[in-house]
Amino acid sequence: MLCKKNSFMKKEVIKVHQDQDDLQKFFINRDVDRWNDEVAIIEEEIILFSNLLGIKNDKLYSNIMERMSEFKLYNLAFQEELIAYDRKLEVLKECEDLQCETFFLNSHNEFKEKIEAHFYQYRNFKKTVFSVINNK
Repeated sequence: MLCKKNSFMKKEVIKVHQDQDDLQKFFINRDVDRWNDEVAIIEEEIILFSNLLGIKNDKLYSNIMERMSEFKLYNLAFQEELIAYDRKLEVLKECEDLQCETFFLNSHNEFKEKIEAHFYQYRNFKKTVFSVINNK
């Protein structure tokens, strides 16, 4: 799966007349776009690493391949969660009161911590993969 959106190439600009609520929604949507890009890139990298390392039969490679399979499953779960989360954001657009907005902001922060932890763990794992590839 290739990245469908490239949030870094978009020219979305914060407008002077936007209020605090609009800014929060803008940043939440930007986060979701970036996360979608990131999970798509991880999916492609896992395919590449699997192709590079999958033909080796030693224990180090099999451990890495096992961890890669785990990251593939976690990443797939995050892709599915992002789809569901994106649907939930439609409700945020309809929020009229502070309680509703507070719920979504707290929900967003919880999800952000969770997905950012996944990205952090994957980046550390990727360093290990690079090290193994460089020491072939």
